[in-house]
Amino acid sequence: MNTNQKISISIFLIIFLLGLVGNAISTIGTLGVFAQNTDSTPKTVPRTVLVELFIQEGCTTCPTAEFCMEDLAWEYGATKLILVEEHLWGDGYDTPETNARYDWYVGDGKRGTPDVFIDGLTKRLQGLSCDCIEGNYECYKDAIDEELTRPSLLEISAIKTPHPNPLPQGEREKGEESPQGEREKEGEDNQVVEETKGEDKEVEFVEEKVANIIIEGTVKNVSDTPLKDLAVCGMVGKEGDESGLYNYIQDIFPFQDMPPLLPGTTFNFKFIPEILLTPESEIADKKEILHLVIFVQNTITKEILQVLYIE
Repeated sequence: MNTNQKISISIFLIIFLLGLVGNAISTIGTLGVFAQNTDSTPKTVPRTVLVELFIQEGCTTCPTAEFCMEDLAWEYGATKLILVEEHLWGDGYDTPETNARYDWYVGDGKRGTPDVFIDGLTKRLQGLSCDCIEGNYECYKDAIDEELTRPSLLEISAIKTPHPNPLPQGEREKGEESPQGEREKEGEDNQVVEETKGEDKEVEFVEEKVANIIIEGTVKNVSDTPLKDLAVCGMVGKEGDESGLYNYIQDIFPFQDMPPLLPGTTFNFKFIPEILLTPESEIADKKEILHLVIFVQNTITKEILQVLYIE
């Protein structure tokens, strides 16, 4: 074999080997693109049910609903069931937001407490189903179990972080209306004391503290169907020692409207709640507990698609 033939064979082998390497790289690249597309395939996400219990102090049938729902909330846990109690009609625990939300749900329809909304207007149970606790407990439980069988179309993730620029703390005169529309109970301790000389008045102030936190996260469409008419919202509740104050709502965030969500796409949100904390002098040695809830609701059907409790 002469030199020219050896060179030709070498060149042929080099070209052949380069071709094999190129095919391998092409195959690897194709597999990489396919792996990226798997993120948009539908996946099953367990549903968490949001139960909104509207109640009023002085309502004679509300304690039965409160007992049943609070017991069910402990039984299921926050990964399956989140209970919020929304007070109404100037009972001392209500807020303008809780009253407005009930009006939004009911419109010109029948009003009264107790009134239970399971995942918004997916299911409404007004009043009691019977006079006994056991019967109402089973009625509520059956409705919750039925809703839990439905897979969620959305996945919510969120975290809370300290506010980098805290809102200013302050003080207000006792009896003066707070930003949330609440009033301190008036008694001898918060009356204006007139001084013996002149018309000057001595005023007692209470310290105001605001929960300086940020809640931010994402909503992802995990279904194979485009979703529209959705908004993300949230609530902040406090925890009391009595029945009816299990997680009583003190702030409801404004809706953040979401654009139509195609399968696999996400929406980012952020909330900065302005919830007033109870003065330390009024809660003794106990630390105040705040309950943070984020949910996605269809603003047309008023159905809640998914909810998340933030630790």
